[in-house]
Amino acid sequence: MALLELSADVSSAQPVPVRAALVNMVEGTVTATSNGFRVEGTVEGEDPETANRQLFTTLRRIEPRTTWRAQWKAEGTIHRFVDSTLQRTFAATSS
Repeated sequence: MALLELSADVSSAQPVPVRAALVNMVEGTVTATSNGFRVEGTVEGEDPETANRQLFTTLRRIEPRTTWRAQWKAEGTIHRFVDSTLQRTFAATSS
């Protein structure tokens, strides 16, 4: 298992249970926004694809209309997802 860095925007018609699930599953912060939540933290998982699928599936079980825009960082690579679909991967740059 690896410690994966997560940065995500979440919107849902059921914000209370979705927020509770995020707080349970992500070690970090869940901040309310005008459209839902901003999530910043870490998740333990095998790889970004598996962790994203598990987290998104859990949120969709709570509210099927939940949307998820996530960026995961693992081993020097950024993985961007829209819902459960991988959109792009690229090398992380040091800042």
